Amino acid sequence: MAEVIVDAKAINELARDIEKAKRALLGRLAERGYQLLRAEVPFQTGNLKQGVASPDVNYSQMTAMLTVSARSASVGGLQAKVIGADGKEKKTVMLRPRAAFNYAEVVARGRPAISPKRGKALLIPVASAPSSGGYLIAGGQIYIVRKSARATKPNPFDERAARRLEGEADNIAEAVLRKFV
Repeated sequence: MAEVIVDAKAINELARDIEKAKRALLGRLAERGYQLLRAEVPFQTGNLKQGVASPDVNYSQMTAMLTVSARSASVGGLQAKVIGADGKEKKTVMLRPRAAFNYAEVVARGRPAISPKRGKALLIPVASAPSSGGYLIAGGQIYIVRKSARATKPNPFDERAARRLEGEADNIAEAVLRKFV
C-alpha cells in the first residue's frame, strides 16, 4: 500500500492570511465609513461634523461602530433682553434652564411640529436680528419668539454614507485581498 504524506503548512498559512485579511478589511471599511460619514454630515455650525467619532472597531467580534453625536450645551437660567419691533429694549426677563440635547438624530430623522410644553413660547436661535418683529438677546445669542415651530425635514446623512460605502465595499475588499492572496 502506498503512503501519502500531506503537508498542511500551506493550508494553515492560507487560514492565517484569511483571518488577517478579514481584520484588515474590517479596519479599512470602518475608516472609509468614517470618511464618508464626515463628508455627508450637513455643515451649519460644524458641531455635527466634529461629532463624527473615530470608528470603534472590535476585531474579536468583527464589528465596527460609527457614531455621530452633537450636543447643544445645557444652559442655566439666563437673563434676556426683550427687543421690540422698533429695535428698542423693552424689558429684561429670566429664561428657564435648558438641558443638554443631542440633536444628531433629529437632523438625520427630522422632527415633528412642536409647541411649548411648559412655557408660553419657543425660543428659536437665529444668526442675526430679524428685520421686522421683536426678539430676545440672551448670552450673546439672538432668539426669535414663536408659539410653535413647524416640522423639520429629515436629512439622512447616515443612510447616504452607508449607500456610498456599500458601493465602494467590493473595490475595498478586492484591494485588501490582493495583498494576502
